Amino acid sequence: MPNSKLKIVVTIAYSLVLIVLFLFLFNPFKNVTGLGELKYIGPSTGRMMERHLEFYEGYENISFIERNLHSFLFGSRQHVQDQTIKAYQEVLNYFSTHSDSTEAWDILNTKARWIITIAELRSHDQLVTALDQFDNNPEEEVIAEAVKYAYFDDYQDRFSPEVYTGATMVPTGWAKNRLRLRINTRLQKPYFVKLFKTRLEDNGKNLRRNLLQIVLLISFIILSGLVVMLRYKIFYIPPPWKNNLIDHPWSLEEGFSVALRAAVYGLAVWLALQMLSNQFFTPGITSAWSTLFASLPMLWLIHHYLLRPRGKNLINAFGLSLKGVNFRDFIYVTGALLALELVGLLLIGWGTWKLGFENHWAHGIHERLVFGPTETVVFSVINIILWTPIFEEIGFRGLIYTTFRYRLQPTTAIVISALLFSALHLQTLNGFLSIFWSGLILAYAYEKYRSLLPGILIHSFGNLLFLSTILLFYR
Repeated sequence: MPNSKLKIVVTIAYSLVLIVLFLFLFNPFKNVTGLGELKYIGPSTGRMMERHLEFYEGYENISFIERNLHSFLFGSRQHVQDQTIKAYQEVLNYFSTHSDSTEAWDILNTKARWIITIAELRSHDQLVTALDQFDNNPEEEVIAEAVKYAYFDDYQDRFSPEVYTGATMVPTGWAKNRLRLRINTRLQKPYFVKLFKTRLEDNGKNLRRNLLQIVLLISFIILSGLVVMLRYKIFYIPPPWKNNLIDHPWSLEEGFSVALRAAVYGLAVWLALQMLSNQFFTPGITSAWSTLFASLPMLWLIHHYLLRPRGKNLINAFGLSLKGVNFRDFIYVTGALLALELVGLLLIGWGTWKLGFENHWAHGIHERLVFGPTETVVFSVINIILWTPIFEEIGFRGLIYTTFRYRLQPTTAIVISALLFSALHLQTLNGFLSIFWSGLILAYAYEKYRSLLPGILIHSFGNLLFLSTILLFYR
């Protein structure tokens, strides 16, 4: 068989393997809701929803400006509360249709949070209706007794053992604190009333302070970046890095062959590491750093087949060094492009939300970061803010963008590489558009300034914001 025909057969074989691996790992056609992607649905739902409700504790003491900021970001307080009740109802419906894979304690905890949320936020008649669906077993009955005692003034005067037991069975969090506050108010115990009220208000104050810190940081970066962009005209400065690889790239065939093999090897390594991980919350460094290990074949393929024959290495080919580069130019370029990316992401997120394309709430929680032990969180943080930005930039901008640059004009190559980058985030419109916008900025940065370093830092900061949101609000 001629060599050219053999290459075609091998390429087809790799393509088929890639399709099988992709469909197995990220099948976009299977009917999976956001809930189906969670490993611990009840605890994850409870943690997220109760933090949303805690956010508004002590709300009467905050300023008019903060209230408007919260309404701008999340909608009205009533909207947030309605979404919380809908989320609990969605989870309970999910449990009823997946009874074989649902634990009884998970159902009980979720129903307890749901009924107390109804008691706090809905009318007396709605609570009565909800309680009719509640006391179906002894555990639910004692929780129902505690709720009735706390929220029905005309209910029994005696603080019975059932009320005490029911109150202790509610999982720790906003619902339990609210229930205990109500019970102690009825028992006229001012010390405990003050204790639970202070606890709730302090939790709300901390959450609002964390939000304000993130908003101020983002605002500072955007304003600083826009000033730099206008004052120093960073789009007109010559490339700080001297790199002619983009102007004389490898061929489309060479790049496609390496990208195809890198994807197959990377997915195979990633799948193997996930299968070898025995525990979800303590997966070990090999699983937590799967991005690093899955990317090693790509680095070798790029170096061996694309860079070494051209007398280059990863450092000088992708501008991964500051040698000979004015540090001020590097900071200005990175800051300005980061500001531009953040402005676009905020507009996309706010716009899709206002148009009714709001992300499913389950996409907003990362269970290993929320519930995992400290070492798991540390490994995951390093993976998200270090390994992922480095290797995704080398893969999507260094390899894929440069490959398309061989045959296409820069603008077309930038758009195509950004589309491929965002194709991995097809679950939500907001996610797709956000990643597409980031892909445009990052590919432009590489084309304009001839280095992946600005893109790596921008990518890393974006991931850091995601991490900050998870760790500050839900852990």
